[in-house]
Amino acid sequence: MPDTFLNIPLNQISNRNLPLRQRTDASRLEDLVNSIQRFGVIEPIVVAPSEDGYQLVVGRRRFEACKKLGLETVPAIVRRMSEERARELSYQSNLQIQPLNIADEVDFLRRIDIFHLRDDDAARRMAMSPQEVAVARKFNRLPPPIREAVRTGEIDERRALALTRLGGEADQTRMFRYIRENDPPIELLEEQIDRVREGNAPHL
Repeated sequence: MPDTFLNIPLNQISNRNLPLRQRTDASRLEDLVNSIQRFGVIEPIVVAPSEDGYQLVVGRRRFEACKKLGLETVPAIVRRMSEERARELSYQSNLQIQPLNIADEVDFLRRIDIFHLRDDDAARRMAMSPQEVAVARKFNRLPPPIREAVRTGEIDERRALALTRLGGEADQTRMFRYIRENDPPIELLEEQIDRVREGNAPHL
């Protein structure tokens, strides 16, 4: 069935299944609010029909900006698709706008159950490289507090991924505490991880 273009009441659109980015840049949202207030919604959002209205697929920031402005309707492309296809389209849309934080990316990949596939199969399905899938798989094995620290910016992705060289959660958590307390450069962190793996860092 071809796409349909409609002006849809905001109260008929749900975005509860679209939490890709866990943090919203307030300044960028405010810029979008000002732009829509002046020029209107230039690019329609994408929605899929649902039992009680429509499910938002692409355009979360535009949707939030319209709500903030108190608008009653938003221009939308209505596209019939499966829930799995809607999630994949949302994921690709986010990548085209701005690369996802790896924590948000891995949360999404976990929700669509991609990690049971081989790296090359998952890469073809998600338009990623096998290397990117392998990195996401490593990050997925880290304890939740470490993944959340990356999402909030408490530690960077490179140092978090260095922790995947440690085999056990206890060692990863211990080294994570060391990062929080000392903020070591990546070179020093790699040295300390080598010492932990060799059993030569009892004080950490």
